[in-house]
Amino acid sequence: MPYRDPIAKINWDRLTQDAFWLPEQAVSLYGVDEYDALPLATRRMLSHYEFVYFLGAGIWLEGIFLQRLARAALKGSRETRIYHLHELREEAGHSLMFLEFFERAGLPDRIFLQPHNRLLTYLGRWLPFQSALFWGAILLGEEVPDRLNRYIRLHAEGVCPVALGISVLHSTDEARHITYGREVLKKRLASSNLVTRRLLGMAFSALLRRFVSTFYYPPESLYRDAGLPNGPWAARARANTMRHQFVAHCLSPTITRLRGLRLPISWP
Repeated sequence: MPYRDPIAKINWDRLTQDAFWLPEQAVSLYGVDEYDALPLATRRMLSHYEFVYFLGAGIWLEGIFLQRLARAALKGSRETRIYHLHELREEAGHSLMFLEFFERAGLPDRIFLQPHNRLLTYLGRWLPFQSALFWGAILLGEEVPDRLNRYIRLHAEGVCPVALGISVLHSTDEARHITYGREVLKKRLASSNLVTRRLLGMAFSALLRRFVSTFYYPPESLYRDAGLPNGPWAARARANTMRHQFVAHCLSPTITRLRGLRLPISWP
């Protein structure tokens, strides 16, 4: 499988503070009256902080997956070992690309070093590698951020070319990883009875909500660091009807595919 360092694929000279780093419709407060009243520069800065937070969450999740892949990389068939080693290389490349962006962006370290979901961290580290629950969690962990990357690709007008390039490169590789994860999950589910599928559906629904909370709803501190005036911004984002609609739009294909595996996914 041909490989080129993703850092070398990005034209870093095109990184600019004078553009949104997310499509404005993908900003968590888009559609909130108090957000609409903010100056353009503040709304644009919020998109910068939310994009960096999104990448930081990606590093957290990829770090967990890298640990598990490293343990499994030399097990199984030759084909499986080769695939896992390729995926290790690609996931490490993504994290290095994100870190390069952080260094060049010049935003405070605390934005992308935010603690993320402890339960997901624990499950990612300790669920049995061959279990349907583990591969369902992996699939959700890849699909949930990938749907936002795909949205960025489709609504790229006015988005910083470097932010767009990162999203394109990331989603291109993730398409292979998601396809592989989906096939593994299908195999793990092949002998599952109705009761097992119902239980897994409940578990995946809970995991989905946690992944969405992590990737699509930043903490209050981010809004403060982005320069917004004092206010319950995180609560406003979580109550934002347009945000709910945006998340539902992004995740609709993922939920449809899981339900197609006869998993009763509950959303929202």
